[in-house]
Amino acid sequence: MKERLLAAVSGARSSYAEIRVRRVWSSSVLVRNRAVEVAGSATRIGGVARAVSPDTGWGVVGFTEVDRLEPQVSLAADLAAAAVNRRPVLLAPIPIRQLELADVLQDDPRATPLSAKRAIADRLSAVIHDFDRRIVESRVLYRDDVVETWLATSEGAWLHETRGETSLSVLAVAREAGNLERVLGTWSGKSAGPALDGALPALESVAPKAIERLHAVPVRPGRYTVILDPAAAACVAHRIVAHLGRTTLPGADPDALPLGLRVGPECLTLGDDPTAEGLRGSAACDDEGTPTRRTILVQNGVVTGHLTTRETAARTHLAPSGHGRAGSLHAAPAPRAANSFLAQGAGTLEDLLRGVGSGVYVSDLLAAEESGGNLTLRAGSSRAIRNGSLAEPVKGVQLEGSMLSLLGRVEAVAGDFTWDSSATRCRDGAAGVVSVTAGAPHVRLMDVPVSEGMP
Repeated sequence: MKERLLAAVSGARSSYAEIRVRRVWSSSVLVRNRAVEVAGSATRIGGVARAVSPDTGWGVVGFTEVDRLEPQVSLAADLAAAAVNRRPVLLAPIPIRQLELADVLQDDPRATPLSAKRAIADRLSAVIHDFDRRIVESRVLYRDDVVETWLATSEGAWLHETRGETSLSVLAVAREAGNLERVLGTWSGKSAGPALDGALPALESVAPKAIERLHAVPVRPGRYTVILDPAAAACVAHRIVAHLGRTTLPGADPDALPLGLRVGPECLTLGDDPTAEGLRGSAACDDEGTPTRRTILVQNGVVTGHLTTRETAARTHLAPSGHGRAGSLHAAPAPRAANSFLAQGAGTLEDLLRGVGSGVYVSDLLAAEESGGNLTLRAGSSRAIRNGSLAEPVKGVQLEGSMLSLLGRVEAVAGDFTWDSSATRCRDGAAGVVSVTAGAPHVRLMDVPVSEGMP
């Protein structure tokens, strides 16, 4: 494959060309209310060829047939020559590397029979339903993917890598006296095996959490001091990085926050680290062949950087950050988050609780929805805070406001940073879906409006 791809781009009639081919092996098992609804495996292959003419623009061709690669690059070059672009296309220079990273995967899910994967889902479904008669519905989804990627550019860059990912999603629904409560738990990792075994007890806990929520009292709307658990804080961090921390081309929406803008207090530092070891968003190079690097976007409350592709880096006079990610077989790379984080501060959860007379501790995040710069967080099994201690469970907790206003309300950051193992994916329209990881410690926000959301 290497010789074929390099030959295809070396003869391109353009100033720059690249071609990426991906083969994806996947399997999934869906068990709903103890009954298997889906159990199967599939293989897909396809790719994208891109070429650029500086005076006209990009040509992009997606394909599913990989037997004839040269015509795909040739067509991309023809499209580039015919494109109409008001501005010259500039690409920031990058180190040219040739990387072979297609080693045998640890705990390769392709080596596990589908029957064994079904047994995992069946076991979780049985545990959920057997916990309590008030559990009236359940859903267990097992999924794994192995992705093999080949990338070649006319500059001589070459990448061949194989990456694996396994995920589990468990939903439990409890009902009593007309009250219906749902709890969702997810886990994902780069491999299965011992890591998956270690995650099963946490996934089984969705049943007792659903029963607990039956007796939780609805939150009383008002303005509170709010403490986010690490998973909820990580979700906020990802949303900020993914939607406000990336450079875009002129006319695109959203625009990145301008460098030098203060968005939060001294204790607030946000970034993205695709070099972090063992995470789902980690990679040596991005989908343009750019070496990845840890990028700080907000340092001590001030915007200091952006996520970039080669084109957006050249446009904004920044160094390429290695965040050009393609969300599907046929998508062109766009600046996307990988492993977003809110950096740790100092102290413990107890330190954040101290002095809080009345507040809300947000945990078991159910949903996070972003629209037009506004973020809505809906929590599951949260707790009231009274006189510096966690009190009774409350439900229906919803936080809503602009992402910048949430950053401005950060008051303290603990030192208990952890990466969240939830099965998180980032969707971005035509740019597709990419796997991401996010991490954070406990975070305290002041004077936050809390409403009672949908159950």
